[in-house]
Amino acid sequence: MKIMLDNNIWSYLGDERAGDRFKALVRSLGHHVVTPPGVLLEVLRHPRPDKREAIVRAVLTGTDERLRSEADLEAAEVVAEVRRLRPQWVRAVPDTGREASRRTFWTKTLWRRALDSHELFGETAPARHADRTAQHLVDVQKTQQKAWREGRFDVGDLSRIAACPSEETGPGPRLGWEPGDRIAAWRPLTQEVYWRSFAVGRRSALTHEDATDADWVGTRVDLGSMCASREEFNRFWLYGVDAAHMPRNWLRWAAQTVQADMKVTGGNPRDVQHASHLPDCDVFLTADKNFVRVLDRIGRQAPVPVGRGLRVAPAAHGGVVEAIEAALRTA
Repeated sequence: MKIMLDNNIWSYLGDERAGDRFKALVRSLGHHVVTPPGVLLEVLRHPRPDKREAIVRAVLTGTDERLRSEADLEAAEVVAEVRRLRPQWVRAVPDTGREASRRTFWTKTLWRRALDSHELFGETAPARHADRTAQHLVDVQKTQQKAWREGRFDVGDLSRIAACPSEETGPGPRLGWEPGDRIAAWRPLTQEVYWRSFAVGRRSALTHEDATDADWVGTRVDLGSMCASREEFNRFWLYGVDAAHMPRNWLRWAAQTVQADMKVTGGNPRDVQHASHLPDCDVFLTADKNFVRVLDRIGRQAPVPVGRGLRVAPAAHGGVVEAIEAALRTA
């Protein structure tokens, strides 16, 4: 069974210096621990050097498989759908060197540097950008939550959440949208995210903005061709792509949507990252009971099988390793 741990569980393991005991437990049960780089990156930003080093050691000791980043994996879904639906947008010569270099950083280089250089990561430009992006997501969710509660909007069944252009919808997003069509909400929202991301990618050489999505997709897709017609771009998302072919992008939307129906916290953006990796695990362990609720709701409605959330309660079992064992024996 593949297991992924939330940052809060790694923090408990670091605080209790229990990385070796956790590793022994996992091996005895025949399980396999997978960890995405986003988890390690968040750990590297812990404000206290002594605690940070202990947590990093636990992550490095306890991880069996280092996953590709969520941006890499989500982009791979987009590329695959472009190949299936719009092969004319695929680059004749993919930039495999740039792709391999970026992937090597997230799966190898970051991990090698984690212990020796952990004090350098907290104030990097990507870290500061991540803070701004995370705060924007939290602000959007708070606004969305207020509107939903005022309108008594029901988000219980994600498959029934549909959208159509409103008076506030600009002319660009309207292109390609058949009059009167109500479309699954994840489609236009994901469409807009990528349109903006690719626009940033086209100007980032001058503005130095973060262009992560454009960088990953652009290694194999000609973004100029993909974005040449806003109407065709929109129709690709509104009527073409299949949620079962891009579950990570669907999960990102679903997690953000369900979160806005609960208490909005500063940890939501990190949890959205974790949700993108649910297809990579069978079980996701967390001490956050609200995140377990989010995982349960999106997991039951996901377009593909995904890992299910399990609550770990260290205080109730006398220690984090004992609590992990108790949770795993219920899986």
